[in-house]
Amino acid sequence: MSSKCKAPRISIGMPVFNGHACLENALDSLLNQTFTDFELIISDNASTDNTKEICEQYAKNDARIKYIRQVENIGATMNFKFVLEQAVGEYFMWAAADDKRSPDFLELNYNFLVENSEYVASTSPNGFEGQNLDDGNLINFALEGEFYQRLITFFNYCWLSHGIFYSLVRTKVLKGCEFIGSSFIAADWAVDIYFATKGKVNRCSGGYMISGVNGVSSNSNAYKVFRNNKIEVLLPFYRLTRYVINLTSTMSYNKRLKIIFILVKLNLKAAVYPLRCTFFSLYNSFSSRVKKITLGNG
Repeated sequence: MSSKCKAPRISIGMPVFNGHACLENALDSLLNQTFTDFELIISDNASTDNTKEICEQYAKNDARIKYIRQVENIGATMNFKFVLEQAVGEYFMWAAADDKRSPDFLELNYNFLVENSEYVASTSPNGFEGQNLDDGNLINFALEGEFYQRLITFFNYCWLSHGIFYSLVRTKVLKGCEFIGSSFIAADWAVDIYFATKGKVNRCSGGYMISGVNGVSSNSNAYKVFRNNKIEVLLPFYRLTRYVINLTSTMSYNKRLKIIFILVKLNLKAAVYPLRCTFFSLYNSFSSRVKKITLGNG
């Protein structure tokens, strides 16, 4: 096969909707990688800002970019699925339109996966926009050991698991995940746990990824947005809970009990959170009114 027809070793999928504010920085961090044998698949989810113009200009200047604009908005989760379906590389990575990676991110994680077949994914330490990289507060947990240990480790850090979801993954493994394209609370966690069922997930000591902080998951209304049925009012992680309980069916009684206890705590925390937000919103509104009345009478 000639070099012109040879598939890239890595496919990067970038689903985007109205990402003009941060898109250029995200694209630059990918196109300036020291590892260059990749394709970048951008799926524009019918953006209404100037995302289209930015993508077209970048695609004009770099042949590795495959820009596709959806005729209508297909939803965020289906857009993630779409870019994966277009991938032809042996390895795949999602890239959010507000993420930034160190120039050596692909090189470090690609080399690791090539040399360690028992690992299905690899990533670098990650943090969030606004953090100082020198503060030592980057997230660096890996999913290693037997499956039970990988599961326990994940739940210990599940609220900080963005870096796992945005790992470099073996494409064939990822395309076998039933949750891709599904929209439910903690669907990204389900994907991470799926990784753990297939093998280990590495965390390189070098490189980094910085996530944006304005995604839908950061919204206090996120549980309501992704809620599919009434039971999720009381058990927000209902579908995730069913999945994990089925996965642990062959574990010992003590191990399974510990996992169930973790799931119960997670559901309780998530169920109470919207109530706390509502309470504090009402409290602040009430306090504001009292303050106005007091000042008015003063």
